[in-house]
Amino acid sequence: MGSLTVNVNGRSYPIICGDGEEPHLEYLAEFVDKKVQDLMESVGSASEGQLLLMASLLIADDLSQAYETIEKLREEIEATGSSSAEDAWAEKIESIAQTLENA
Repeated sequence: MGSLTVNVNGRSYPIICGDGEEPHLEYLAEFVDKKVQDLMESVGSASEGQLLLMASLLIADDLSQAYETIEKLREEIEATGSSSAEDAWAEKIESIAQTLENA
């Protein structure tokens, strides 16, 4: 079992994970911390719990939109069945991934 300590909003949280998962969890914690920091700049004062909840909801919304977009693209591929549609799908997925990375 692996373990690490991540920092979100200036607080340390010990995490237990599978061996080798530490870098990915660090990345995810940094992503959450960035969302929290962005919220602090936009909403001002809020409790830590409120900030973490709002950050979680924003991340869940991003993920939900990504799933919806992927489903629409799958439907387009099935409807057209062409390789050009597959190329367009790959480009759109790459665009989604880039958007999520920049979020």
